[in-house]
Amino acid sequence: MAHVMTNLMEALHAREATMEEMLRLLAEEREAIISCDTERLHGATTLKLEVAASMKEIDGNCRQFMALEAARLGLADTATLSPIIARSTLRDKAELEELQEILTTLAAEIRRMTEENRRFLGSSLTTINRSLAFFKSRFTVSETYGGSGQMVERGANSSLLRKEI
Repeated sequence: MAHVMTNLMEALHAREATMEEMLRLLAEEREAIISCDTERLHGATTLKLEVAASMKEIDGNCRQFMALEAARLGLADTATLSPIIARSTLRDKAELEELQEILTTLAAEIRRMTEENRRFLGSSLTTINRSLAFFKSRFTVSETYGGSGQMVERGANSSLLRKEI
């Protein structure tokens, strides 16, 4: 049954690889947001969805291997990694502790970068909406005062600034 522990460690290493790929994509997404490159942003988002699907599959494998290893060690099949580590051999314990620390760090970094990108994107959208509202207000037909003090209607050929005093 030692192969279950081997499978668990392989699944955890695969999880580490997908988390690192997600971090790379989040960095690419941030650069696309900052440079207002919508094509690059769309590409990064598409790849993020693929990596997220892969992460979900790997998570299922990890849970399955953890349940099998927990049962082998006499723990409840719902045991998390920490109790499994506590009952593992010294060799396995060291590797599992290192993997657990790496995965915890990567998860925190993914959360931080996701939140940062959300703020960047929100800020960018706010700026775009303000710009659109400004230009819409300048090009919308409305009444204003002409040179002789009479009300005149602005049309599509209006400029942003009238040269009348």
